[in-house]
Amino acid sequence: MKRAKIFLFVLSALLFNFCGGKRASLTPRTLVEVEELPPPKILPEDFSPPVPAEVPEISREQAKVLEKKLKGEIRGFEYPVEVNDLVKRYIYAYSTKYKRFMEESLARSGRYIDFIRKVLREYGIPREVAYLPIIESGFRERARSWMWARGIWQFMRSTARLYGLRVDWWVDERLDPIRSTYAAARYLRDLYNRFGDWNLALAAYNGGERRVERALRRARSRNFWKIKRYLKRQTANYVPAFMATVIIASNPSDYGINYEPLPPFKYEEVEVPSPTDLRVIAECAGITYSTLREYNPHILRFTTPGNLSKYRVRLPLGTRDRFLREFAKLSSSQRLKWTWYRVRKGDSLYRISRRFGVSIKAIMRANNLRTTRLRPGQRLLIPLSYAYPRKRRATRRRVDLKKARSRGAVIYTVKRGDTLYSIARRYGVSVRKLKKWNRLRRNLIRPGQKLIIYR
Repeated sequence: MKRAKIFLFVLSALLFNFCGGKRASLTPRTLVEVEELPPPKILPEDFSPPVPAEVPEISREQAKVLEKKLKGEIRGFEYPVEVNDLVKRYIYAYSTKYKRFMEESLARSGRYIDFIRKVLREYGIPREVAYLPIIESGFRERARSWMWARGIWQFMRSTARLYGLRVDWWVDERLDPIRSTYAAARYLRDLYNRFGDWNLALAAYNGGERRVERALRRARSRNFWKIKRYLKRQTANYVPAFMATVIIASNPSDYGINYEPLPPFKYEEVEVPSPTDLRVIAECAGITYSTLREYNPHILRFTTPGNLSKYRVRLPLGTRDRFLREFAKLSSSQRLKWTWYRVRKGDSLYRISRRFGVSIKAIMRANNLRTTRLRPGQRLLIPLSYAYPRKRRATRRRVDLKKARSRGAVIYTVKRGDTLYSIARRYGVSVRKLKKWNRLRRNLIRPGQKLIIYR
């Protein structure tokens, strides 16, 4: 039992030293003194696709009520909406169990729905497809699926890059509602040209082209409702869920859906030399840092992309002129408040944070680190914009020994084993006075040190 306790004690001491528990010998210095703000959260919110695998059964009476409401509602749709038992069940689910989700999604859609319809019209896509982000993301800009698809259109990384979206360490344009809408329109148009049917195009958008082609070969049919049993459940339910969404969104009040749409997303764009610190941009535009990030959710770091010479940034309507006027006054060194650091052997986040005066939390968020472990050669982005003012060490004023001797003081040389308490007892003085005479802040003394003692 005793050996086990000794082993645990030694093991904990080794882990403490290994994880950077020793105090860094580096001298802290303040590189940039600015107002400390919490670093931005760059991780998107978790979000499950709102296409439930199981939808509630509806009674004959409920089906009859829906049929009365649906009479004439599907006429005039550009998208080939059909009404069958599965579509009715999704209409019932979205107007009861998932009613709150539908109301919140439609409210958020007010920011982008007009813009999306305009883009879809340019690419010859049915206007009802503008409601597709409801069952993709609920119109959440930072939505993320369990398959790591992101944005309101839920692009996978490979497909996003294929259609011109930049996805790297600096930016993720899948989170940009404007750029991703153009990419989604091009992708949907290509899918329709490939399959010649909008139901098959949407099924491929959700489940992939190869799975739809495989289902077509197995079913020997090009009718979605006939190949549906050869698709995965989520993809098979995707199209009827979309049809139900279109029907509800076209006449929400008929289904008890009440919401207040958010105002349309209006903005101005400016081109800035990159990299430029986002807080500098916000200050020049006269807006808050959080507002700037709301208008540019695709910028993942504290700055515009460091691997580009220029980058376009969105600003609230009416702030462009002020930004251009104030930004022109800045020098190139004032635009940037971050630096690179290459990890060396023996470095820890604690030592690096002390060296640059930046909190460990800010460094971890800037580099999207989930652990404090570092490896030699690793490059870290140090957000100097979040450097905190450091207190300067007060220089220790030396005691004038000659002056003390002239006043009759005893000069005592500290010996090994001495303590302030033992010296104070020997000369009949208090420890407090001994520290005051020698301008000591702590009780630590070292052999050979000279102490002044008045008696």
